[in-house]
Amino acid sequence: MTPARTHTDPGQSALSPTPAPGRRGARRQLAAVAVAALALVLTACSQPEEKRSFAVPSDLCGTPVPSAVVEPVLPKSGESLETKTRSQEVGNTHCRVNVDGTTVFSAVSEWQADPSVEKAAHINPFVDVDDHTSEDGTYMWSGKGGVRRLPCPVAAKTKEHTDRNQLFVRVLIYNKEFSDADAAKELLLAYSKSVAGSKACTG
Repeated sequence: MTPARTHTDPGQSALSPTPAPGRRGARRQLAAVAVAALALVLTACSQPEEKRSFAVPSDLCGTPVPSAVVEPVLPKSGESLETKTRSQEVGNTHCRVNVDGTTVFSAVSEWQADPSVEKAAHINPFVDVDDHTSEDGTYMWSGKGGVRRLPCPVAAKTKEHTDRNQLFVRVLIYNKEFSDADAAKELLLAYSKSVAGSKACTG
């Protein structure tokens, strides 16, 4: 008995090979792998977002200063902010701004006998504030703060010690990560403007 033969169409083999995946399918697989790899890289490199839990003040121990000027000098994160001063008398103020118990910067007004802005800038040897000098020579500043000599005629006349009748304000920034000279200058100018325009100075 003659065995039955398997008939195939012309041009075909008896065993049909598994069809190869199309180019479109291969591209989709590669794209999926690339997206997954990118997601892993972004997850590994992402850092937790810094956030402040405190409100930016609009005054420094009672001296009005726009919060928009204070904000750039503060840390990007923190739980609490407080200001402390022993006095609000012009010429005898030392306002400390603390974030989470650490002093970030301070704003000072004080009477000096010497009208030299450069000398006033070097009173605190630990904070360099004399990188830049204004054209009129009344203030100096750096990325760590600044100092400015102000007119304050009313308070100067009432002083008991008339030899110390030069009023200076100083802004000292203690945050080691901060180095924005423009922001420090803006804070210095805003604070000194408020002090000079106070009732104690103008009457």
